[in-house]
Amino acid sequence: MSPLPLALLVGCGAFPKLEVAPGEQIATTLSVSWAGEPGEDVWVDYGLGELTHRAPASFADGRYTATLVGFPPLAEVTFRVGRRIGDVDELSETRTAEVGLPPAGLPAFTPLAGGWAGEPDELILTTTIGQEGGNVLLLNPDGEIVWYITFPSRYAPIHAEVSRDGEGFVYNYLVREDDEEAGICQVELNGAKGLCVVVPNSHHSFAQLPEGRYAMLVADTRRVGEYLVEGDALIEVAPNGDSFILYSPWDHLVWDPELQPDMDGYVEWTHANGVFYDEVGETVLVSMRNVSTIARVDLATAERLAVYGGVDGWGFPAPTDTFIYAHGPALTADGQLLVFDNQDVRENDPSRVMRYALNADEKRLEPTFRYVPGDGRSVSVLGGVYELGNGDLITSWGSAGEILRLTPQAQASWGLGSEAGFILGAAQVVPALHPRIDELD
Repeated sequence: MSPLPLALLVGCGAFPKLEVAPGEQIATTLSVSWAGEPGEDVWVDYGLGELTHRAPASFADGRYTATLVGFPPLAEVTFRVGRRIGDVDELSETRTAEVGLPPAGLPAFTPLAGGWAGEPDELILTTTIGQEGGNVLLLNPDGEIVWYITFPSRYAPIHAEVSRDGEGFVYNYLVREDDEEAGICQVELNGAKGLCVVVPNSHHSFAQLPEGRYAMLVADTRRVGEYLVEGDALIEVAPNGDSFILYSPWDHLVWDPELQPDMDGYVEWTHANGVFYDEVGETVLVSMRNVSTIARVDLATAERLAVYGGVDGWGFPAPTDTFIYAHGPALTADGQLLVFDNQDVRENDPSRVMRYALNADEKRLEPTFRYVPGDGRSVSVLGGVYELGNGDLITSWGSAGEILRLTPQAQASWGLGSEAGFILGAAQVVPALHPRIDELD
């Protein structure tokens, strides 16, 4: 007979007193705290109705605190604290507590046709930009807000990702009417702001690099004859704010005044809008909307490896395969190029999602997937696409206010729609923020 696990249920009088309350900054989280000594092996098991996930606890000022995440408003959370003393796991009694409500004014999301095909504990991370302010939101597949941070009227969060250590999120922001205040910030699960780096004139998107560095987009405006021409640069930013240029279209592309109208002597030339870090190949993709071009840059050497689309870049088998005004470049696991292809919004052409095989011998982008919504919508602002582990795609439709999950057969299997007046940033599927108990060793 195998030995029973060494676990001891400790009554309320023996286990440290727990302080339990909805998160101070994020009411849909639950904070569990108790007194202890540094170096203890402690955790909190939790779930909805049953214990399914395990959260670590951090130590500060004589107390351990765990932040439990992933619950819809007013959910009743079941939890139990554990600590290991020698070879024995001491467990508190199982308790329940209710989380709170998010603040008023956050956008509402409505499920569209279809059910979620992923794991039930997966979440969707996105940003919303309103006429005033904006939000970073974590949604469950039913569209309920389970985590959020809100921004005052002048601030707009553009893009957000799970931090590389998995212990929080990273977002970039701009300040309306003050480009000098733009930057990038880390935020913990409890809503506490971590390291923020001011990156003047940064905009649109970023990619997390190793060692806490970022690839970011900044405006690079120069005078060309009688014109003031706004280009862009892809820069690498260190945690202390130091930066250097990885790629500049000024070094490789030529502005043609006949291709873009001038606005009283000012021209928005490239309008860079997307960054993607390819960790396998250690390259970075940067998309430039107004010239319908995506450049691929070697992270170590800053060498431009390829240019996809545009006037002098890789071509397409047919004109109808060309991406126009695209956003959100990304690579699939097998090295294909994903693009949210806005198409010519001036003509209200239908936007679409495209995937291309990279034919290096012919320097040609060969379509292997395309999805066009049945309503033929034209998305004028933002848009994004990422591959999921099973080959599905998660897509954000920017100014159309929808998030869709697409199958390899180019069918929308699930979706969320936001209320009017909000633009959605790129959407990403977030695995459970804490490990499942049944998957622990």
